[in-house]
Amino acid sequence: VYFEARGEPLAGQFAVAQVVLNRVADSRYPDNICDVVFQNEDWRHRCQFSFACDGRSDQPAETRAWLMARTVAAFAALECARHTAGAATHYHAVYVRPGWADRLQRTAKLGRHVFYREGY
Repeated sequence: VYFEARGEPLAGQFAVAQVVLNRVADSRYPDNICDVVFQNEDWRHRCQFSFACDGRSDQPAETRAWLMARTVAAFAALECARHTAGAATHYHAVYVRPGWADRLQRTAKLGRHVFYREGY
């Protein structure tokens, strides 16, 4: 949540956390949060969540945003807010256009991210 959405509105942060949890619940992805977040981390710029393989430090620099991201993640894990992005398993920033976006169903746009789910 911190690295992917710290500058987003709260709903956008929850939606990013929800994507991770939706993937954990989906048999096509790893079955725990850490493995989902760090899936393909050894593939530079080809991992599931860009911060995990961008080569930059993973040390949080903004204490307040780090604390908020941890709070969002904790509430999301407790399933207190799982409806912001629907059944989304994918998202991207509005300034990129990944090839897979046309093959998925858009579920929401929150802040600077667009969310998608597979299937119609």
